[in-house]
Amino acid sequence: MSIRIATISVTVGLILGATLFGASQSEAESVFTSSSEQNNTNLNLVKQQLNLDAGSLTELVANTGAGKLTIVGVEGLKEVSVHADIYTQSLDQDDIEIKLSLTRKGDKGYLLSKIHSDHYFGESPYIDLLVEVPAALALNIKDGSGPIQIDDVSADIELIDGSGSIVMNHIGKLVLVDGSGSINISEAKGAIELQDGSGSIRINHVIGDVSIEDGSGSIKVNQVSGLVKINDGSGGIDVANTKGLTIVNSGSGSVDYQNIDGPLTLD
Repeated sequence: MSIRIATISVTVGLILGATLFGASQSEAESVFTSSSEQNNTNLNLVKQQLNLDAGSLTELVANTGAGKLTIVGVEGLKEVSVHADIYTQSLDQDDIEIKLSLTRKGDKGYLLSKIHSDHYFGESPYIDLLVEVPAALALNIKDGSGPIQIDDVSADIELIDGSGSIVMNHIGKLVLVDGSGSINISEAKGAIELQDGSGSIRINHVIGDVSIEDGSGSIKVNQVSGLVKINDGSGGIDVANTKGLTIVNSGSGSVDYQNIDGPLTLD
């Protein structure tokens, strides 16, 4: 069974209900598939797709919870498309609340993806998201837990993440605040500002400056056409092929650098 709706607020109970908010041209359209299937996580899978016209949008604001978040920028795309895989223990539980919506307000799109359960045994419920956006659409993301991958988004990105690995390729300017988990960034056309609690950091091929404040974990930076500034608590530091390097604090761990074509300041 499929229901075409504008936005959706779902509660998983004796029935799986959808709340309609009145569709319009400026709101998201959603196709909700209520059939479920068993998967290799031993959780039930429910799929949903949401679409939002991207005309005149300048930014997508996303608030996402547990689960994998994948965002892909597509040149020439005229809409924001969200493919959601919702994993729950049972469609019969009346204590699981799922909030999934894609809406517009002014020149911003808003994506909400949350799943909550007061009682569960074994694996906790989560939502995996695949989001396709116009390549030039800016992103403002607050994420709870789970891996994140962002590819081919040329606009500015702001990301606050709780935990989970982060991989980004072919992006624009980036401001990232991360709790824990590895970080891998490659091919950035813009400055990078990074605050990280724990986990390894790998940054390669950046057009712009790179600033890193790190609690613990190794740091490796290579091929940066700007200045690199590092304030580190613990873990090895390896920097190569930049236009300058400042290490405010190296903490504990080795420091290696080579081919620094610019000012060099070490703590």
